[in-house]
Formats: sequence, C-alpha cells, structure tokens
Amino acid sequence: MHTKTMRHSASIWDGEVGQSNCIDVVHWEGDITPEQLANVANQMSGEWHMIDMQLDPAHPLHGNAYHLRRLSEDEYEEAEYQKRKAAFEAKYAGKRVWVHGFHLEVDEAAGTEQPFFYDVMFSTLFITLGDIEALCDKHYGEGVWDEYSLYLDDKLPTPLEIDF
Repeated sequence: MHTKTMRHSASIWDGEVGQSNCIDVVHWEGDITPEQLANVANQMSGEWHMIDMQLDPAHPLHGNAYHLRRLSEDEYEEAEYQKRKAAFEAKYAGKRVWVHGFHLEVDEAAGTEQPFFYDVMFSTLFITLGDIEALCDKHYGEGVWDEYSLYLDDKLPTPLEIDF
C-alpha cells in the first residue's frame, strides 16, 4: 500500500491518554506533520492536552505508540525562540560582525532603563550567539555587560581618521 493512500487516525484527549476523556477522533490519508495535527486539534477544542496517533495497519511502523503532547505556553515560547535563534545563527554563520556591548542603568523611581554603551567594539567571525556572549565576557567582563548589538562588517560606516 502506498503511504499517500494509508489511512491514519488520532484520538484527541483532554488530559493524559488513559486518564482523561476522549474529545474526538480524526482520520486522514497520507502524511501529516505534528504542527498540522495540533492545528486540527486546536480547531476542534481548545481543551486538548494529548493526541494519541494510530498508523494504518499497512504502515511499516504500525503498532508503535505515538503521542503528541500540547506544549505549555512557556514551552511554546521557548520552542519559538529556539527556531528564531537557529535561523539567525544559520543566516549569519561565518560572516564578520562587530559587537558593541552595553549595560542597562535602571532608574527604579522613574521605572526607566538607559543603555550605556562601552567605548570598545570588537570584531569576530560569527558562529553562534553563545560564542558572542563568551567573547563579551572576555572583552567587557563576566557579569558586567547586559546586552549587545551586532553589526555586519559591511554595514558599518567608514571610520574617521583623526590626526593627533
């Protein structure tokens, strides 16, 4: 049987499978991503917590247990952050960047934050954000800097030449 004609199903539960109530059962033919399946569950009920998937008996992986757990809001935000971070790192990997670190002065009474940039910028080949943070520790001091800005080497203005 061809995988595009296999008929799969999933039970949508309002808690852990076996310890809750089944909200509904859905069927589909062919492949579906976990994100697509979660979207279907969201359309059916905002109360779902677990999806129990059953593959077509003709599928070579039939009989294995597949569960899709709904992410908590914190887990979802962390997953989205990790996707954006990975995309950013892939886009800039191997490019020369300038790093400008700063710390934030907080005025508790006024409820404001004012960035104070360090006089020194440094240049490096970008690999990961973790590498940039380690270099900030090295150049500015561990626990001293709060944030940094990155500038691509070709986006910086031409430096001024000053005669002393």
